[in-house]
Amino acid sequence: MTQGKQTERVPWRGNSSFVTTYYSVLTAMVGAILALAIGDREIAAHWHGPIGLLAFSMICFIWGLEKHGEAMDEDNVDKYLTWLLAYNAGSVAMFFGIEAYIALHYHVDWKAHTVIFFLATFASFKWLSDFMYLLFARGDDYEAYREELLGSRAPEKVRDWLMMVHGFIRPLPKCERNGPFLPDTESFTRLRPSPVHGVGVFAIRNIAKGTNIFKDDQSDMIWIDGKVVSEKSGENRKLYDDFCVKRGGKYGCPKGFNNLTVSWYINEPLKGHDSNVVCGDEYDFFAARDIRAGEELTVDYSTYSGDPESGE
Repeated sequence: MTQGKQTERVPWRGNSSFVTTYYSVLTAMVGAILALAIGDREIAAHWHGPIGLLAFSMICFIWGLEKHGEAMDEDNVDKYLTWLLAYNAGSVAMFFGIEAYIALHYHVDWKAHTVIFFLATFASFKWLSDFMYLLFARGDDYEAYREELLGSRAPEKVRDWLMMVHGFIRPLPKCERNGPFLPDTESFTRLRPSPVHGVGVFAIRNIAKGTNIFKDDQSDMIWIDGKVVSEKSGENRKLYDDFCVKRGGKYGCPKGFNNLTVSWYINEPLKGHDSNVVCGDEYDFFAARDIRAGEELTVDYSTYSGDPESGE
């Protein structure tokens, strides 16, 4: 069995406190900059641009905060998604409002103004892209994102520019104080015959509580509609039943069953025994307690996998 989320997690509601705090901080920050701009005599002749953009930005954040609260009260993910438009529009306006204020306050020449404008465009590009996505994304892409927010679909992991830079720098040759990184550096387990069931996962060294046991496992999961799987039979169907996460009427599977990594083979504990592994929010397995070398790893499937026929 592979890694899976706990079924009760609903990402868009789980992030509510962060979103509320973030909106509040942005509103306060834009309000402070707007107060400076209103009292700044240096921009008195051209106040319309920076003050208009900053005021629009603050209004968007206030609206967004109010509507976020309503969406939470109504348990309405569609209202939450719609009012993300205000958040993204407000963010773009904030960057260009700050750009206009700096350019006018310091009376920069056209070259410096061009550089500042480019920086504002670069900084706001992510929010502008999100705004366009919310308006014009294809129906199936938009629905997939909606399902991610509801917790019924694995989130797509998208690498941003800083992650790509980091990924490029990390493999570069460097002095290693403890020697080179070897294939066994992050290996804690291996497959062995199991007294619990068939093949199981066993610790090959002591594993401390809280360790992300398979953190270097980069295998991807895809979701297959249960109706498609129900048309399978024999050993092909058994692959889905034995290895896939089952939830929301779908099966979470590897891209190909030839890609099964060690983590997919964790068994459930024997009846009356506690599992020594728990499933995290991002399809990761963590040691629930200190695990000794030689122990079999076990996890409670019911914490993240249900019956696809029932929609759990």
